[in-house]
Amino acid sequence: MLRLQLSHYRMILAIRTHGSVSAAAISMNLTQPALSHQAAEAERRLGRKLFTRSGRKLSLTAAGEFLADTAETILKDASLVETTLLNRDESDPMEILRIGTYAYSCYRWLPGILKNLQQKKTKLHFEFVVDTAKTPIRSVIDGDVDLGISAGTPNSKSVDILPLFVDELVAICPASHPLANREYLLASDFLNDPFITYSVVQEAGFEQELLWRPAGCRPSKYIRAGLTDAVIELVRAGMGLSILSRWAVQPYLASGELVCVPLTKTGLTLQWNVIVGRGKQKSESLTATCVEIQDWCKNNF
Repeated sequence: MLRLQLSHYRMILAIRTHGSVSAAAISMNLTQPALSHQAAEAERRLGRKLFTRSGRKLSLTAAGEFLADTAETILKDASLVETTLLNRDESDPMEILRIGTYAYSCYRWLPGILKNLQQKKTKLHFEFVVDTAKTPIRSVIDGDVDLGISAGTPNSKSVDILPLFVDELVAICPASHPLANREYLLASDFLNDPFITYSVVQEAGFEQELLWRPAGCRPSKYIRAGLTDAVIELVRAGMGLSILSRWAVQPYLASGELVCVPLTKTGLTLQWNVIVGRGKQKSESLTATCVEIQDWCKNNF
């Protein structure tokens, strides 16, 4: 619950700017008693001394200065929100689609697709949601996102799965690592190094299902990095090994510091999909976005 109103924040800034009750009151079109009452009320509500007097001069305490610094941000944000709403054309409202990218943070191809779509639908805007505490399916079902982009073999009656492309899961390690020159790696090769992962939430179709479980063994030490970019940087620094989709790793191989190695003799394939809620009426923009992403992936992967 907020204890102060916007008027209190304006008063704090006015006192810091003008340095006296009389000048601050004039700037706010208030009487001096009204401004003094507002100042005393702010101190009462916060239970802190915000002002000190020296003759006619009124100064801010350390707490008052902290509040004034915050007040500038609060008032600017409030003004921006009001201006945005006042200028918005409600006859042709803006539409926002929330896209869940989960932990894969290197979708270099996605912005170009969405930009092309925005040229056709000028009122359509996109927000990206990253939540590694949930699986992509859970995020869609819970309504956190309108569509998710993820891989694996999801099995849920609550979502529709739209296939995008097939890729390969690969191990990544520093070029100097003893395993870097191997033709392929097995589950047992990951037991001696920390395993760097973007999330400890297990997804169907990834290494847990395709590699650890069939082999009956898995790494004993995990380092959770949060996003794939962080995973790659930690591996580059020699802090452990990881497994990622090949397309996400490919741009990082040019420097020669990292290498990717296939998993098992036959390789491990990975299906990438768009996930949307089932049983809900889909907007024209959501459908168009899914089609645009599918068409691009079909022609480029």
